[in-house]
Amino acid sequence: MKNIIQRGRSAIILYAILIPFFLLTFFGQRSGRIIGLGFFIVFSNWALYEVIKHNRLPIWANLILLLTSNIIWIFPTQFYLTSAQNPNIFWDTDKVSLTTDNLLKTIYKDGFLGSNSRFASIEFYVLGIVNIAFFFIFFKSQKNKKFFSSAMSITAFATFIIPIFLKVLFILNAANIYLLFCVFIIPMVTDTAAYFGGKFLGHKLFKRKFAPKISPKKTWEGAIIGYLCGALFVFIVMYIGKLTNNFQLTFYFNYKQIITAVILLPILSTVGDLVFSAIKRTLEIKDFSNLIPGHGGLMDRFDSVSFVTIGATIILLIN
Repeated sequence: MKNIIQRGRSAIILYAILIPFFLLTFFGQRSGRIIGLGFFIVFSNWALYEVIKHNRLPIWANLILLLTSNIIWIFPTQFYLTSAQNPNIFWDTDKVSLTTDNLLKTIYKDGFLGSNSRFASIEFYVLGIVNIAFFFIFFKSQKNKKFFSSAMSITAFATFIIPIFLKVLFILNAANIYLLFCVFIIPMVTDTAAYFGGKFLGHKLFKRKFAPKISPKKTWEGAIIGYLCGALFVFIVMYIGKLTNNFQLTFYFNYKQIITAVILLPILSTVGDLVFSAIKRTLEIKDFSNLIPGHGGLMDRFDSVSFVTIGATIILLIN
């Protein structure tokens, strides 16, 4: 009971800090988005450092990796460029919400691809080179080379995925706060349903655990119930805008997107949880940090959200 109270108190404090920034980013128009950008960059750096600090590199090397990861926020520079002759649909709009077409352009063309129209832009080459360089520089000096190789693979994964996740989340937040609500609540519903499903029905049908080496407490019954409840919730939140013809409540505009989201997003929620649990087991840690008492670090809390956010955004590309 004491742990539940602590976790509840920590969650309230965390969201009391986050929600004002989320609201400011959405309702504050240009100035709010600028403040939100700064907040999400700080969030990105903190969350990333929580993960990579366990790789046994010197602090200075991890700080270089951390600083280099910000190249994902800096490039493509056209994301930030605007002029009277060529206004930026993301920064210069006087509307609170962006249309889905403008959201797609902002994320894929301006936010990541740039003018080259290809995913492998300069930021990804630079970040890849820095990760590889540090691996070879420090490999010989490591006593446990197997652990170091795994830790550096995790470091490379984290330096890409965490800034990308939070840059996309920032754009979604600024574009439509309903979209932010969706990518946050979908994992909560899936995880909560899985918890209670496992608690009351665990091992009633399947004696084998769901992921015994990664997360021993998870059961197949819990995973199935979590998936079904998550899928139902995804259908409701993704279809309600189309049903009511309200574009502010609309994430997907065609049935292919909605069906794909219903099938995949609850799975991605569970996969995100398992991936970061596997990372912690590989790094031989319980939590990434003690920032949030009872919960751990930022990526302990937002592991599933990261995969759902990226997955939900990729589904937008389906015609």
